[in-house]
Amino acid sequence: SVAQGPQLQEGSPTALEQHTPAATSMAQYLFPPAVPAALRVVGETALFPVRRVYCVGRNYRAHSREMIQRQAAQLKITDDKVDAPPFFFQKPAYGAVTDTKTVPYPPKTQRLEHELEMVVALGDDACVFGCALGVDLTRRDLQDRAKAQRRPWDAAKAFDASAPCGALARGLPPKETRLELSVNGAVRQSCVLADMIYGVPEILEHLSREVELRPGDVIFTGTPEGVGPLAPGDAVACRAFGVDGGEALPACEFVVGEPRL
Repeated sequence: SVAQGPQLQEGSPTALEQHTPAATSMAQYLFPPAVPAALRVVGETALFPVRRVYCVGRNYRAHSREMIQRQAAQLKITDDKVDAPPFFFQKPAYGAVTDTKTVPYPPKTQRLEHELEMVVALGDDACVFGCALGVDLTRRDLQDRAKAQRRPWDAAKAFDASAPCGALARGLPPKETRLELSVNGAVRQSCVLADMIYGVPEILEHLSREVELRPGDVIFTGTPEGVGPLAPGDAVACRAFGVDGGEALPACEFVVGEPRL
């Protein structure tokens, strides 16, 4: 006969809860725990608490091609494919910042680059709560170096204030919504959501096979072509337009500040 695993009794903690640190009113900490990162929500005073920040790599064909061509020319990496299954990486929850007028230029890089993205936030039952505009800031030189050495590139993506976001608007915008990022008034990235290789339902399906999605999770859904460098003093503006030309999502705007010493 086949041995049966232990059965959970009614009211028993789930596998995830069994591996989640205690966070009750009776818990004692060695020092005060950090206040959760949070995003503003349009029309509401309550904030959206951020649990984790996931990012989808190469979810637009044109951007996938531009990165593959760059890798082949500069790093001699030639085994990537445009329509590969989605892959994911993470940023720290505190990377997600909203209402931030200035984002400091991060240390240890000579090439900070912008990546415009639509951001999806999960609420109750890990269902879509709302969306925002965001920028996946990337230390590209650190990423290129890590790729060339076949090493992880966490340091290229996961740093303080690496995921500035606009305010969340409830629901999902239509696929015809156009996203646009400009630097100092010049448009650098532009796309419509329909250009994504994997839509939001497919992204959530693939990601849920790797991790258990929970309320507070935030997903950056990929960037279109046109990623480029940023320098201290640059003014970044991200906007989303509906088919009628009106605002589809709140703007995400910030200025790149001087490096922190």
